[in-house]
Amino acid sequence: MQVLDLHGTRHEKADDIVRRFLNHVDLPCEIITGNSPDMKRIVKKIVSEYLWVCYEKDYYNYGTLIISERI
Repeated sequence: MQVLDLHGTRHEKADDIVRRFLNHVDLPCEIITGNSPDMKRIVKKIVSEYLWVCYEKDYYNYGTLIISERI
């Protein structure tokens, strides 16, 4: 599974970085946002524009989102 780690990424650059990653990725993939609510909001907005879904990796790791196609 391909992974994009956004730790240390400025919020204003995240949109472009996430889009470039999602344009060339095989699904499912992971995006590590850390626990920043703003970073999660940016990623979720972009994923919804692609008509894909995302969810937290597991109940104890809220800082990683799994991106997949809608079923």
